[in-house]
Amino acid sequence: MFGEGFLGRGATFGADLNLLVQVGLGLLLLIGMVLARRGLYGAHGACQSSALILAIGMTLVWMWPSFREVYAPDLARGIANRTTVAVVAHATLGSTVLLLGVYVVLVAGTSLIPRRFRFQNYSAWMRTLLVLWWITIGLGALTYWFANG
Repeated sequence: MFGEGFLGRGATFGADLNLLVQVGLGLLLLIGMVLARRGLYGAHGACQSSALILAIGMTLVWMWPSFREVYAPDLARGIANRTTVAVVAHATLGSTVLLLGVYVVLVAGTSLIPRRFRFQNYSAWMRTLLVLWWITIGLGALTYWFANG
């Protein structure tokens, strides 16, 4: 997983794979949006929940260890360059998006969230989350580009 990459940027195999998986998950979210617009809410929920679970998995397996091992030491030393700025922006927004995604899935798909903490306008929340998710993917791609170029 940590051998030579395949996208020609000098990254590891894992970094290349993670980038492609994240873009694929973003596309899966767009497919889920289309399913919702067609009234296929069960398929929409399965699609969005699957993307969220896979994104959390990739974050725990790949991105968090990479952040801790590669970028945290530079950040601790106060090194600020385009890569560390992109990493911090990506990690901050990405963490927020994942937490918001869990909240949206719990509100939309379960009764675990008490009524007073539930939102009513599903479309606005889900559209906002989709836009933020794609911004996060863009920041991740920028991080990948800066770190491997």
